[in-house]
Amino acid sequence: MEKGVFVTGSDTGVGKTVIAGAIAAAIKAHGLDVGVMKPISTGAKEIEGKLVSEDARYLKNIIDSTDDDDLVNPIRLKPALAPTIAASKTDITIDLEKVWKAFKELADKHDFVVVEGIGGLMVPIDNTLLVADMVQKMDLALVIASKHYLGTINHTLLTLEYAKSRNLRVKGIVINMLKNGKDFVREIEKYSSVPVLGTIPFKENVCVESCVYGDIVEHFRREINISKIMR
Repeated sequence: MEKGVFVTGSDTGVGKTVIAGAIAAAIKAHGLDVGVMKPISTGAKEIEGKLVSEDARYLKNIIDSTDDDDLVNPIRLKPALAPTIAASKTDITIDLEKVWKAFKELADKHDFVVVEGIGGLMVPIDNTLLVADMVQKMDLALVIASKHYLGTINHTLLTLEYAKSRNLRVKGIVINMLKNGKDFVREIEKYSSVPVLGTIPFKENVCVESCVYGDIVEHFRREINISKIMR
């Protein structure tokens, strides 16, 4: 069995947090001790004098995690920008040692860890490393989160090709907010070297900012073969 999985996106705003949370909750329902992690977040909100990542809060709440916020989300930046730009604008140095230490602690503590990246694989996380380097350092397989919009086929296949060029293992693709898109899904499957693990329709009863999950976990468990992600 894998020790965890890393959820990356074909683009920003494709629903990585929703998909990562559903994966974590579905695996927890299998009886495993699951941890979640959002190594770096931008666009953090200031609440009672403390920066809080809404993504990390959603991931924690959906599995009732009691792990410390600084463990789940060691680096929080206020500007809603790429990490390197957000850090530069706030005169903060991104200390990746915090990330590696937190990940090791979570991996030692839990049976399985679901890590949500930031943006896509080529997003810079400091002056030398990209998100793809983080995936390699953690030695996790990828799930590519995608979304039904014009350009998704290109963005998804480009993400997959780059992952392959970096010798990253890819479990498959989850397509979020699907409309009437059977042809769209078949087209991705036709040109992809990995399976489409499943699809999630647009759900009005799911909101990351408000930590509202609706029936996303039940849908995920019903429509997605979670064992393909775990093994």
